[in-house]
Amino acid sequence: MGLCRLDLYVFELSEFLNVDDDELTEIADDMDDAEETRYTENSGWSSRTRAVSKYLQSAFAKEAECGRKSLSLDNLLTGKSRKEASRMFFETLVLKTRDYIHVEQQNPFDDITIKPRTRLMKSDF
Repeated sequence: MGLCRLDLYVFELSEFLNVDDDELTEIADDMDDAEETRYTENSGWSSRTRAVSKYLQSAFAKEAECGRKSLSLDNLLTGKSRKEASRMFFETLVLKTRDYIHVEQQNPFDDITIKPRTRLMKSDF
């Protein structure tokens, strides 16, 4: 069993949350044919939404190795700037709306628990 520490892959989260939308467009313009095919499968998705989806897919797989089935949004956002946190929260709402994740919050201002839907885990981003 590998290390069961979320902070080992949290760095990846900051990397794409700090990229501005115009930079993401430039990255998308440089995609090869295989990446372009994946893009059309998720038509209408921003580059950031696809990046967050791929990140969460990886995070859920690593958590599953440790016997856990959910992620804490508070833990994902520890040490992040307000800008990064708001972007991640927004993308969480987008993925919930598209039924790729399930979110739970017991009370206002409590931590948000994120659980994967089969659709997320079977997708190729």
